[in-house]
Amino acid sequence: MRSKILILAFAAMAVVVSQCAKETDEDAIRDLIAADTVWFNPNTTVDSTSGAEEDTLVVWWRSAQTHDEPIIDIQIIGDSAWVAYSRGNFGYFYSLAKIDTMPWVLWSKDLSETAMIRATFLRSGEETDEHRGWELNSISLAEGRSDEVFTVSIDSIRITTATEAVDLLITNPLNTYFNIDSLITFQPGEPVTLTLYTNVADGHAFLHTFILAFPYYVRLPFSNEGNGVYQGTWNAQLVAIPRFAIFDLMSHSTLYTPDQPYDFHGWLLPYMISQ
Repeated sequence: MRSKILILAFAAMAVVVSQCAKETDEDAIRDLIAADTVWFNPNTTVDSTSGAEEDTLVVWWRSAQTHDEPIIDIQIIGDSAWVAYSRGNFGYFYSLAKIDTMPWVLWSKDLSETAMIRATFLRSGEETDEHRGWELNSISLAEGRSDEVFTVSIDSIRITTATEAVDLLITNPLNTYFNIDSLITFQPGEPVTLTLYTNVADGHAFLHTFILAFPYYVRLPFSNEGNGVYQGTWNAQLVAIPRFAIFDLMSHSTLYTPDQPYDFHGWLLPYMISQ
């Protein structure tokens, strides 16, 4: 009986060793992506703001979202890997509108969008190390766009600070990469001027930011400078953790017309607050 137990134990161990041995470099990178809670979770939930135009007042927000399985393309050459990641976000877009002296009315629209980000991984260790020695090296900006209708577009973004420590023009979000250990860094509370150049003159642009007070995530509207240019000044957060700043652009009809679909384009900038 003891010999049978030993045989079964060795057999089970052999199966475990065999399964571990079958892990490939691609498997290891996919495991790292699945475990990441900062960079591979781009969505547009938990936000709200308000606006007014002539006789219409609107308060809007997005619902919590569900997601489909991400599409992950991994290209490995030697000890370097390039990753393209995309995922669908699904929920509802709500506008609570008050027109002139009429009662408040709630408009609801289907929200379906695709979020994308790219990254590079490097093998900094040995194949026998955890995750076969792979680790995240750099990430791009993330980009999100509505699925049903997509007419609004952010063409470029300029980011400047008063100290001129940062003066950056970004034209291609998915091909603009930042090393994880040297992200764009702002001083705590530092004023940052953001200028969005877009294809729509009558749209609405917002900055998604985190604050240390309920509801924690809010949208700050950009001023419309005309000719598709939107600008705003943001005071950077105080807590030194890596995160995204989200720049939104939506069509006028998304916010102010009940029977028109959700029309959205967004860029997500990875950044850090200095300690």
